[in-house]
Amino acid sequence: MTPRAQPCSVGRMCGRFALHAKPELVAEFLSAGDVTDFPPRYNIAPTQPILLAIGDEGERPNGNASGRSLQLARWGLIPSWVKDASGFPLLINARGETAATKHSFRSAMKYRRCLVPATEFYEWRREGKGASQPFLFRPADRRPFAFAALMETAIGPDGGELDTAALVTTAASGAAKTIHDRMPVTVGEPDFERWLNCRNYGVADVNDLLERSDVPDFDIVPIGPAVNKVANMGPSIQDPVERPIEDRDMPGDRNETPLGDQLRLI
Repeated sequence: MTPRAQPCSVGRMCGRFALHAKPELVAEFLSAGDVTDFPPRYNIAPTQPILLAIGDEGERPNGNASGRSLQLARWGLIPSWVKDASGFPLLINARGETAATKHSFRSAMKYRRCLVPATEFYEWRREGKGASQPFLFRPADRRPFAFAALMETAIGPDGGELDTAALVTTAASGAAKTIHDRMPVTVGEPDFERWLNCRNYGVADVNDLLERSDVPDFDIVPIGPAVNKVANMGPSIQDPVERPIEDRDMPGDRNETPLGDQLRLI
């Protein structure tokens, strides 16, 4: 049975993001081939299909495509050695610090690195004893960006194949630390080739990418609780609410706090 996506809980990087850029823009951004049309999605949750960019035959062991391509996978990695996934935990995130050595991820880190396009992502912060406050992380230029991700193809009891994936995370830095202690790893366009090319670049060659976010300018926007429910999928879940954080809670000028080059709380 496929587990249902649950509301986010405090203590780990939360699993929600959005992708609503036009398909042709996503394909151009990732230098991928033709992509099948897909609808805008504002509340992508674990166990749902997510879009992946994978390397071509020159970049990926066992690759058979002549160019970089896009495909769907289930968000929640199942290692290839798992025989019965019904009792296996849902691996939506892989810690960048241990992905190369942890049994569940080390093969994917070596051979099956991929990128997941997004337009925003969400994090939650506990506000005292009350409910967690959701925040929207959005590039100031409103362009798509790409998460570092890992892919595995699981084999079901019936012999069928299921492509699965997990997003890579790292320790939060800058203003992001006031929201959550982890953040997803994002890969800048100049490093797409290095991350996707598992033939010519080993794990040691991409370790530096796991220590930072390469989206240069994020805005952080407090939003309402509608995003907490997977069933809420419209753009209104991104509507801002009155900022629940006072300036004195922020380290320094909120417009000069670095994450990559800059990350701002607005």
